[in-house]
Amino acid sequence: MSLKYRLLLYINLLLLIVIFIGISIVVASAQNNVRQEIISTQSLAVFAIENGIKKNPEIYLFQEEGNTLGLANLNELRHLKIQFFDSTNQLRDQSSSDLTTLNLPPNWFISIMENFSTTLPEKKINIMIRGKNSGYVLINPEPLYEYSEIWQQIEYGFFIILLFFGLVNILIFIVFYHTLKPINLIIDGFRKLEDENYKAKIKKINILEFNLIGQNFNKMVKKLREGNNKIHKLSQDLINIQEQEKKELAINLHDELGQSITAIQAEAASIKKNKNEESRVLAMNSIIDISKNMMFSTRALIKKLSLGILEEMGFEIAINDLIDSWSKRYPKTFVNYFYDKNLNELIPSPFEGHIYRIIQEALTNISKHSNPKKINISLRSKKSKKEIEIKIINDGVKKNFNTKNGIGILGMKERVSQMNGRIIFKKKNNFEIHIILKAKS
Repeated sequence: MSLKYRLLLYINLLLLIVIFIGISIVVASAQNNVRQEIISTQSLAVFAIENGIKKNPEIYLFQEEGNTLGLANLNELRHLKIQFFDSTNQLRDQSSSDLTTLNLPPNWFISIMENFSTTLPEKKINIMIRGKNSGYVLINPEPLYEYSEIWQQIEYGFFIILLFFGLVNILIFIVFYHTLKPINLIIDGFRKLEDENYKAKIKKINILEFNLIGQNFNKMVKKLREGNNKIHKLSQDLINIQEQEKKELAINLHDELGQSITAIQAEAASIKKNKNEESRVLAMNSIIDISKNMMFSTRALIKKLSLGILEEMGFEIAINDLIDSWSKRYPKTFVNYFYDKNLNELIPSPFEGHIYRIIQEALTNISKHSNPKKINISLRSKKSKKEIEIKIINDGVKKNFNTKNGIGILGMKERVSQMNGRIIFKKKNNFEIHIILKAKS
């Protein structure tokens, strides 16, 4: 059920409860009024009959119709049923009744009125004329007249209530239609968002609460759009990184292994053609040297591509081996390296591979884009062993080196992001990579 119809239902239920309470109060008040009016009419009837007998007793004994009291003339006392019985208990006279012509209420309404009303006692008047018992008069309440009037009022009120209900519902529906119309705008916005339409926007709404929802929706869509753009950019950067790595791998295979294989083929052909023993020995020694270099290059390439070294050696030894291998390849650059022994217990296992790759990528970038004389690499704990700090500083940075769009830099940023850390690049006289990570708790 929609909010609009749910609110209509609740309001109508509330109105019905109020009307029910109102009708209950009216009925209770009507019951009391009926009782009071009947008591008053009954007292009046007793007074009229007794006073009439005292003033002119003969008239009640000698009527043309017989022994009567003329009760048929007491039409104004319609709330009462008055009966005259002679001394032999024969009904001689009674008040007239037009109950058959009344618009009597339903039996259930009469039952309600009677069940919740206090039963009024009948009145009996003994008639003594000249010391002789001439009979008696019974006066019984007859509330049907009042019940009929109350029911007519209720019927009229019911018609008014139905009209009121209709008008209220129409008014409420119109108000809700205009008031809740902005909800459709908000729902439409979410549907567009569900269809990955990150340009969806909710226009300004005149209702404050809905306008706040619309404003927050627009802010959310903006952040989602920015996040989606970032994801697309990272995906593209990842593809570029993969392509770059493939390219570098192909170049390394061509430069390191391809040339060596070509040289081995040449030396092998020389051995085959040359019959001079000394020349053949020299060629074989050359093949041995080339094979050793190939083995060294292959191992270096495997280390670069695989992280199995971390499992074989452990994090500290693997980092030491990485830096040591790089130093041997670039002996003209002095590498100052510091490793905090406390890190063995502070670095989370999932971080080890990321940190290894970051240092590896940093050294690769230095070899490609810099010609440093000195490199400072430090891994240490900070703030009472709650943080891990990594610094890589070199003094050979080029002035035109871009820290924003480089593949290696982007890869570092992404790895640090996956570790929920912070990375800062500083470029002045030196180029510094500063990384802060949370330590293992």
